Amino acid sequence: MSARGAIAMLALGLALPSSAAAWDPLRSENKDVKEGNRLMSEERYDAALRAYDRAAEELPKSPGVQLNRGLALLGEEEGDQAKDAFLEAAAAPTAPKELRADAYYDLGVAFARQGDAIANQEQHEEAIAHYREAADAFKRSLRIQPGNRNAAWNLEYALKRIREEEERQEEQEQNQEQEQNQEQEQNQEQEQNQEQEQNQEQEQNQEQEQNQEQEQNQEQEQNQEQEQNQEQAGEEPEEQSERDSEETQAQSREPMNQEHVERFLDALEQNEESLPVQRARRRGAGRRPPEKDW
Repeated sequence: MSARGAIAMLALGLALPSSAAAWDPLRSENKDVKEGNRLMSEERYDAALRAYDRAAEELPKSPGVQLNRGLALLGEEEGDQAKDAFLEAAAAPTAPKELRADAYYDLGVAFARQGDAIANQEQHEEAIAHYREAADAFKRSLRIQPGNRNAAWNLEYALKRIREEEERQEEQEQNQEQEQNQEQEQNQEQEQNQEQEQNQEQEQNQEQEQNQEQEQNQEQEQNQEQEQNQEQAGEEPEEQSERDSEETQAQSREPMNQEHVERFLDALEQNEESLPVQRARRRGAGRRPPEKDW
Protein backbone atom coordinates (compact mmCIF):
# COMPACT_ATOMS: atom_id res chain seq x y z
CA MET A 1 0.00 0.00 0.00
CA SER A 2 1.30 3.47 -0.87
CA ALA A 3 1.91 6.12 1.76
CA ARG A 4 -1.05 8.10 0.40
CA GLY A 5 -3.32 5.05 0.72
CA ALA A 6 -2.13 4.40 4.27
CA ILE A 7 -2.75 7.98 5.33
CA ALA A 8 -6.19 8.03 3.65
CA MET A 9 -7.22 4.77 5.35
CA LEU A 10 -6.14 5.94 8.77
CA ALA A 11 -7.84 9.30 8.30
CA LEU A 12 -11.14 7.46 8.81
CA GLY A 13 -10.14 6.82 12.41
CA LEU A 14 -6.98 8.72 13.22
CA ALA A 15 -6.31 12.38 12.63
CA LEU A 16 -3.42 12.93 10.24
CA PRO A 17 0.12 13.53 11.49
CA SER A 18 1.42 17.06 11.83
CA SER A 19 2.77 18.93 8.83
CA ALA A 20 6.47 19.22 8.12
CA ALA A 21 7.99 22.58 8.91
CA ALA A 22 11.34 24.17 9.68
CA TRP A 23 11.28 24.00 13.50
CA ASP A 24 14.36 26.02 14.18
CA PRO A 25 13.60 29.72 14.42
CA LEU A 26 17.10 30.50 15.69
CA ARG A 27 18.60 29.52 12.36
CA SER A 28 18.07 30.75 8.86
CA GLU A 29 15.90 28.58 6.59
CA ASN A 30 17.80 25.53 5.32
CA LYS A 31 17.49 24.82 1.60
CA ASP A 32 17.34 21.05 2.14
CA VAL A 33 14.58 21.45 4.74
CA LYS A 34 12.70 23.70 2.35
CA GLU A 35 13.14 21.17 -0.45
CA GLY A 36 12.03 18.35 1.81
CA ASN A 37 8.91 20.23 2.86
CA ARG A 38 7.98 20.82 -0.77
CA LEU A 39 8.43 17.13 -1.62
CA MET A 40 6.36 16.15 1.40
CA SER A 41 3.47 18.28 0.17
CA GLU A 42 3.67 16.32 -3.08
CA GLU A 43 3.72 13.05 -1.12
CA ARG A 44 7.13 12.20 -2.55
CA TYR A 45 8.27 10.78 0.75
CA ASP A 46 11.40 8.99 -0.42
CA ALA A 47 12.85 12.11 -2.07
CA ALA A 48 11.83 14.22 0.92
CA LEU A 49 13.66 11.83 3.26
CA ARG A 50 16.87 12.24 1.26
CA ALA A 51 16.56 16.02 1.52
CA TYR A 52 16.00 15.82 5.30
CA ASP A 53 18.96 13.49 5.68
CA ARG A 54 21.16 16.08 3.99
CA ALA A 55 19.77 18.72 6.32
CA ALA A 56 20.49 16.50 9.35
CA GLU A 57 24.15 16.38 8.35
CA GLU A 58 24.27 20.17 8.48
CA LEU A 59 22.02 20.45 11.56
CA PRO A 60 22.70 17.27 13.59
CA LYS A 61 21.18 18.67 16.78
CA SER A 62 18.08 20.17 15.21
CA PRO A 63 14.92 18.53 16.67
CA GLY A 64 12.86 20.00 13.82
CA VAL A 65 14.86 18.09 11.20
CA GLN A 66 14.38 14.85 13.13
CA LEU A 67 10.64 15.53 13.33
CA ASN A 68 10.49 16.05 9.58
CA ARG A 69 12.56 12.92 8.97
CA GLY A 70 10.07 10.99 11.08
CA LEU A 71 7.18 12.26 8.99
CA ALA A 72 8.93 11.21 5.77
CA LEU A 73 9.69 7.78 7.21
CA LEU A 74 6.06 7.44 8.32
CA GLY A 75 4.98 8.23 4.76
CA GLU A 76 7.30 5.43 3.54
CA GLU A 77 5.67 3.07 6.08
CA GLU A 78 8.92 2.74 8.01
CA GLY A 79 7.14 2.89 11.33
CA ASP A 80 9.97 1.76 13.62
CA GLN A 81 12.48 4.23 12.20
CA ALA A 82 9.87 6.98 12.30
CA LYS A 83 9.24 6.34 16.01
CA ASP A 84 12.98 6.62 16.72
CA ALA A 85 13.07 9.99 14.94
CA PHE A 86 10.01 11.30 16.84
CA LEU A 87 11.47 10.21 20.19
CA GLU A 88 14.75 11.90 19.37
CA ALA A 89 12.94 15.12 18.50
CA ALA A 90 10.79 15.01 21.67
CA ALA A 91 13.79 14.35 23.94
CA ALA A 92 16.02 17.07 22.49
CA PRO A 93 16.91 19.64 25.18
CA THR A 94 16.53 22.49 22.71
CA ALA A 95 13.13 21.38 21.46
CA PRO A 96 10.41 24.02 21.97
CA LYS A 97 7.16 23.02 23.67
CA GLU A 98 5.09 23.05 20.49
CA LEU A 99 7.62 20.84 18.70
CA ARG A 100 7.65 18.34 21.56
CA ALA A 101 3.85 18.21 21.49
CA ASP A 102 3.91 17.52 17.75
CA ALA A 103 6.62 14.85 18.20
CA TYR A 104 4.55 12.97 20.78
CA TYR A 105 1.44 13.37 18.66
CA ASP A 106 3.19 11.90 15.60
CA LEU A 107 4.68 9.15 17.77
CA GLY A 108 1.13 8.21 18.80
CA VAL A 109 0.06 8.13 15.15
CA ALA A 110 2.97 5.80 14.33
CA PHE A 111 2.04 3.38 17.14
CA ALA A 112 -1.66 3.48 16.23
CA ARG A 113 -0.94 2.70 12.57
CA GLN A 114 1.14 -0.29 13.51
CA GLY A 115 -1.61 -1.39 15.89
CA ASP A 116 -4.15 -1.29 13.05
CA ALA A 117 -1.93 -3.39 10.82
CA ILE A 118 -1.28 -5.95 13.55
CA ALA A 119 -4.97 -6.12 14.50
CA ASN A 120 -5.83 -7.05 10.90
CA GLN A 121 -3.56 -10.07 11.33
CA GLU A 122 -5.61 -11.25 14.35
CA GLN A 123 -2.65 -10.62 16.69
CA HIS A 124 -4.79 -8.95 19.31
CA GLU A 125 -2.41 -8.96 22.27
CA GLU A 126 0.37 -7.25 20.29
CA ALA A 127 -2.12 -4.81 18.78
CA ILE A 128 -3.35 -3.86 22.25
CA ALA A 129 0.26 -3.12 23.31
CA HIS A 130 0.69 -0.75 20.35
CA TYR A 131 -2.59 1.05 21.03
CA ARG A 132 -1.56 1.55 24.63
CA GLU A 133 1.72 3.11 23.51
CA ALA A 134 -0.25 5.32 21.14
CA ALA A 135 -2.62 6.41 23.92
CA ASP A 136 0.34 7.24 26.18
CA ALA A 137 1.93 9.37 23.44
CA PHE A 138 -1.31 11.28 22.79
CA LYS A 139 -1.67 11.93 26.53
CA ARG A 140 1.87 13.37 26.61
CA SER A 141 1.01 15.60 23.69
CA LEU A 142 -2.19 16.79 25.41
CA ARG A 143 -0.32 17.59 28.62
CA ILE A 144 1.89 19.91 26.64
CA GLN A 145 -0.91 21.30 24.45
CA PRO A 146 -4.25 20.65 26.18
CA GLY A 147 -6.24 22.29 23.41
CA ASN A 148 -5.02 19.98 20.61
CA ARG A 149 -8.34 18.57 19.35
CA ASN A 150 -6.62 16.11 16.99
CA ALA A 151 -4.62 14.63 19.87
CA ALA A 152 -7.82 14.29 21.94
CA TRP A 153 -9.59 12.61 19.02
CA ASN A 154 -6.72 10.19 18.45
CA LEU A 155 -6.53 9.39 22.16
CA GLU A 156 -10.21 8.45 22.13
CA TYR A 157 -9.60 6.34 19.03
CA ALA A 158 -6.69 4.49 20.68
CA LEU A 159 -8.70 3.80 23.86
CA LYS A 160 -11.63 2.53 21.80
CA ARG A 161 -9.37 0.23 19.81
CA ILE A 162 -7.92 -1.15 23.04
CA ARG A 163 -11.42 -2.13 24.24
CA GLU A 164 -12.30 -3.65 20.88
CA GLU A 165 -9.12 -5.68 20.72
CA GLU A 166 -9.57 -6.89 24.29
CA GLU A 167 -13.04 -8.14 23.39
CA ARG A 168 -11.74 -9.78 20.24
CA GLN A 169 -8.91 -11.34 22.19
CA GLU A 170 -11.34 -12.71 24.75
CA GLU A 171 -13.55 -14.08 22.00
CA GLN A 172 -10.52 -15.60 20.30
CA GLU A 173 -9.43 -17.24 23.53
CA GLN A 174 -12.93 -18.62 24.07
CA ASN A 175 -12.97 -19.98 20.53
CA GLN A 176 -9.56 -21.51 21.01
CA GLU A 177 -10.67 -23.05 24.30
CA GLN A 178 -13.80 -24.37 22.63
CA GLU A 179 -11.75 -25.78 19.77
CA GLN A 180 -9.38 -27.39 22.25
CA ASN A 181 -12.32 -28.89 24.13
CA GLN A 182 -13.78 -30.19 20.90
CA GLU A 183 -10.42 -31.59 19.91
CA GLN A 184 -10.08 -33.25 23.30
CA GLU A 185 -13.58 -34.69 22.99
CA GLN A 186 -12.76 -35.97 19.52
CA ASN A 187 -9.53 -37.48 20.79
CA GLN A 188 -11.37 -39.11 23.69
CA GLU A 189 -14.03 -40.42 21.32
CA GLN A 190 -11.35 -41.79 19.02
CA GLU A 191 -9.61 -43.42 21.96
CA GLN A 192 -12.90 -44.94 23.12
CA ASN A 193 -13.62 -46.20 19.61
CA GLN A 194 -10.14 -47.67 19.37
CA GLU A 195 -10.56 -49.29 22.77
CA GLN A 196 -13.93 -50.71 21.74
CA GLU A 197 -12.45 -52.02 18.51
CA GLN A 198 -9.60 -53.60 20.44
CA ASN A 199 -12.04 -55.17 22.90
CA GLN A 200 -14.19 -56.47 20.05
CA GLU A 201 -11.13 -57.85 18.33
CA GLN A 202 -10.03 -59.53 21.55
CA GLU A 203 -13.51 -61.00 22.05
CA GLN A 204 -13.51 -62.26 18.47
CA ASN A 205 -10.09 -63.81 18.95
CA GLN A 206 -11.20 -65.43 22.21
CA GLU A 207 -14.35 -66.73 20.55
CA GLN A 208 -12.31 -68.13 17.66
CA GLU A 209 -9.92 -69.77 20.10
CA GLN A 210 -12.84 -71.27 22.03
CA ASN A 211 -14.42 -72.54 18.80
CA GLN A 212 -11.12 -74.04 17.70
CA GLU A 213 -10.68 -75.64 21.12
CA GLN A 214 -14.22 -77.06 20.98
CA GLU A 215 -13.62 -78.41 17.48
CA GLN A 216 -10.40 -80.01 18.61
CA ASN A 217 -12.11 -81.53 21.63
CA GLN A 218 -14.94 -82.85 19.48
CA GLU A 219 -12.46 -84.29 17.01
CA GLN A 220 -10.53 -85.92 19.83
CA GLU A 221 -13.74 -87.36 21.27
CA GLN A 222 -14.75 -88.71 17.86
CA ASN A 223 -11.31 -90.25 17.37
CA GLN A 224 -11.43 -91.83 20.82
CA GLU A 225 -14.93 -93.16 20.17
CA GLN A 226 -13.81 -94.63 16.84
CA GLU A 227 -10.82 -96.26 18.49
CA GLN A 228 -13.01 -97.68 21.21
CA ASN A 229 -15.47 -99.03 18.63
CA GLN A 230 -12.61 -100.59 16.66
CA GLU A 231 -11.20 -102.16 19.79
CA GLN A 232 -14.59 -103.51 20.77
CA ALA A 233 -15.20 -104.88 17.26
CA GLY A 234 -11.82 -106.68 17.25
CA GLU A 235 -12.15 -108.20 20.71
CA GLU A 236 -15.81 -109.36 20.56
CA PRO A 237 -15.35 -112.81 18.86
CA GLU A 238 -12.61 -113.81 21.23
CA GLU A 239 -14.62 -112.64 24.18
CA GLN A 240 -17.68 -114.58 22.92
CA SER A 241 -15.57 -117.72 22.43
CA GLU A 242 -14.17 -117.33 25.86
CA ARG A 243 -17.65 -116.89 27.27
CA ASP A 244 -18.89 -120.05 25.42
CA SER A 245 -15.94 -122.07 26.64
CA GLU A 246 -16.50 -120.90 30.14
CA GLU A 247 -20.18 -121.88 29.92
CA THR A 248 -19.26 -125.34 28.57
CA GLN A 249 -16.75 -125.88 31.30
CA ALA A 250 -19.24 -124.69 33.81
CA GLN A 251 -21.81 -127.11 32.50
CA SER A 252 -19.31 -129.98 32.53
CA ARG A 253 -18.48 -129.20 36.07
CA GLU A 254 -22.13 -129.23 37.15
CA PRO A 255 -23.08 -132.50 38.96
CA MET A 256 -25.56 -134.84 37.17
CA ASN A 257 -28.78 -135.60 39.02
CA GLN A 258 -30.63 -138.98 38.93
CA GLU A 259 -32.84 -137.98 36.03
CA HIS A 260 -29.87 -137.08 33.92
CA VAL A 261 -28.15 -140.34 34.71
CA GLU A 262 -31.19 -142.41 33.64
CA ARG A 263 -31.53 -140.50 30.39
CA PHE A 264 -27.89 -140.94 29.70
CA LEU A 265 -28.12 -144.74 30.28
CA ASP A 266 -31.23 -145.03 28.08
CA ALA A 267 -29.39 -143.28 25.30
CA LEU A 268 -26.49 -145.66 25.61
CA GLU A 269 -28.80 -148.69 25.44
CA GLN A 270 -30.54 -147.40 22.37
CA ASN A 271 -27.21 -146.80 20.72
CA GLU A 272 -26.05 -150.33 21.55
CA GLU A 273 -29.27 -151.89 20.13
CA SER A 274 -29.11 -150.00 16.91
CA LEU A 275 -25.42 -150.53 16.47
CA PRO A 276 -25.69 -154.06 14.71
CA VAL A 277 -28.45 -152.82 12.46
CA GLN A 278 -26.43 -149.80 11.49
CA ARG A 279 -23.43 -152.02 10.73
CA ALA A 280 -25.54 -154.33 8.53
CA ARG A 281 -26.90 -151.40 6.64
CA ARG A 282 -23.42 -150.15 5.95
CA ARG A 283 -22.35 -153.57 4.67
CA GLY A 284 -25.43 -153.94 2.48
CA ALA A 285 -24.94 -150.52 1.05
CA GLY A 286 -21.57 -151.53 -0.33
CA ARG A 287 -22.82 -154.61 -2.28
CA ARG A 288 -24.17 -154.72 -5.85
CA PRO A 289 -27.72 -156.08 -6.24
CA PRO A 290 -27.93 -159.71 -7.56
CA GLU A 291 -28.62 -160.20 -11.21
CA LYS A 292 -31.73 -162.11 -12.09
CA ASP A 293 -31.07 -165.45 -13.78
CA TRP A 294 -34.09 -166.57 -15.50
